[in-house]
Amino acid sequence: MDHLPSSFRMLISPTVLLVTGLLVVGIALLYQWLLPKPIAGIPHSKDATKSIFGDIPSMLKHLKTHTEVQYWFLSHNTELNSPIVQLFINLFSRPIVVITDVREAQDILMRRTKEFDKPDIISNLFLGMAPDFHARIPTNDEFRYQRKTVQDLVTPAFLNNVAAPQLHISFMDLINLWSEKARLVEGRPFTIKQDIYETALEAAWAAIFGIEGTATVTRNQTALLSSLETLPLSTSIDEAAQLPRAAAPPAFRAIIELADSIENIVKSPFPRATALWQRYSPAGRRNLAVKKRELANEIAKAEARLKDSEGREEKITNAVDHFLLKEKALSAKAGHAPKYDSPVMRDNLLGLLIAAHDTTSTTLLWTLKILTRHQDIQSKLRSEFRAVFAAAHAEGRVPTANEIVTCQSAYLDAFVEEVNRWSCTASVSSRTALKDAVILGHVIPKGTTLYLMGSGHSVVRPAFDIPDNLRSEQYHKAGGGKVGTWDPNGIELFRPERWLVHDKQTNTEVYDAFAGPHLAFGGGLRGCFGKKLAYMELKLAIILMVWNFEFLDLPDAYSSFQAVDGLTSSPLQCYIKVAKL
Repeated sequence: MDHLPSSFRMLISPTVLLVTGLLVVGIALLYQWLLPKPIAGIPHSKDATKSIFGDIPSMLKHLKTHTEVQYWFLSHNTELNSPIVQLFINLFSRPIVVITDVREAQDILMRRTKEFDKPDIISNLFLGMAPDFHARIPTNDEFRYQRKTVQDLVTPAFLNNVAAPQLHISFMDLINLWSEKARLVEGRPFTIKQDIYETALEAAWAAIFGIEGTATVTRNQTALLSSLETLPLSTSIDEAAQLPRAAAPPAFRAIIELADSIENIVKSPFPRATALWQRYSPAGRRNLAVKKRELANEIAKAEARLKDSEGREEKITNAVDHFLLKEKALSAKAGHAPKYDSPVMRDNLLGLLIAAHDTTSTTLLWTLKILTRHQDIQSKLRSEFRAVFAAAHAEGRVPTANEIVTCQSAYLDAFVEEVNRWSCTASVSSRTALKDAVILGHVIPKGTTLYLMGSGHSVVRPAFDIPDNLRSEQYHKAGGGKVGTWDPNGIELFRPERWLVHDKQTNTEVYDAFAGPHLAFGGGLRGCFGKKLAYMELKLAIILMVWNFEFLDLPDAYSSFQAVDGLTSSPLQCYIKVAKL
């Protein structure tokens, strides 16, 4: 070897070779250590455990050609033929467990709260924009304290006397806007996504802060269109018309942009990092500054009203007045001064605004697509409304807020429930294991995140056959719960009649809320506390829309039912073609 260059002799020296060998072995061992570690016995993609990136490449490939991620999750349950699977979508972390069986989901959400708690999905989604939102924190004394400040928003007194009149005004503003659009487009389709988003936000804002200074977006839009005699239109009656838009106020624009930013978090392999990046991005900082200023201003106005009314409950005209009155009572009981304009108060208000606006607007968009596709159901609803509100129909006026909230209509109840089931607006609930626990015969390690799918098997797809001996002790003690099971034949179809049963005593069809399952509002202590408000708002909006317009068939180019996932799963295309009634 003496004839070899000294530099080469150094490279092949025993020391260098030993170090190189140890380095190669170390890298190989590190790679093996970083590979995904599946939970024993739970089905998973075999390819996912061969790469440190797990299922992330598969998910990103799916998102290149699809706008929704929920069906990618569900595809693994279908391919692996199992109601429980595991996915590796968080780099160098434990797998998530995906469950697509509503009975098991309800058992976890409602009866196994000591084993499974805080939803990590919600925690990640609101980490950047509302870190003190009560839905992010574990079910502890602080969570219960914050829930007490909002729980009275679902009392009949608040819903009927405070929320309903405000919501009626907001949705009548939308009716007036669409009347102007119908005049200008001359029978052509037009997009409604922004209209619905802004009206739903105005409705939520009105219910939370009061009507003063609200509804400006829709009314300004109506004023803009009212000033136009005609629009430049395509010669084709089937081509969508393009209409000008009035600018939204900074507060509304900020909240809508914050809500829209959630889509990026949902589709990211690094959700927490994405949420924090969005918080400190220029747009995020700007929107959060606007949010802080506007909410502080609304809280200050509510505090002034509280002093003027001397805390009398009958003077309450919106939710924030109630929050402050409740905070005053609870803080006095706890022996400390009330904290009105606090990060907790502001983040709870923002969380409520975004959740109420996003879920309602998404559900209404799906409702309008359903009404357009199912002309027979739309006609049946209209006939039902004209019978229920016979006086309003005879007098040629719209039903009042009071008439709507006190009406009884089994078919309307069934229709709304079927929209919630079929649209799968809230497609997933999540929980985190607080301890090692058993689900469907598999041991779930402490700290594992569960995705409980509300858009899959047993809801809109036939359920998996699961032996009862795999269910929990709590499930058996509850007798499996009160909710029925859907017939797998036609489970994928939209059919309100599945919620109706024949009452032999009255010889009529009555609404059965327990006919079958859906997870639109989650469940248990951490379920959606605004459920009653959401139902009331949906019914009010549907009645006013169907009362005032006929929603005509759309050309195929505007009829897609493809969804896009964010905080909710909303339709990608949102058009209507109307005839004013």
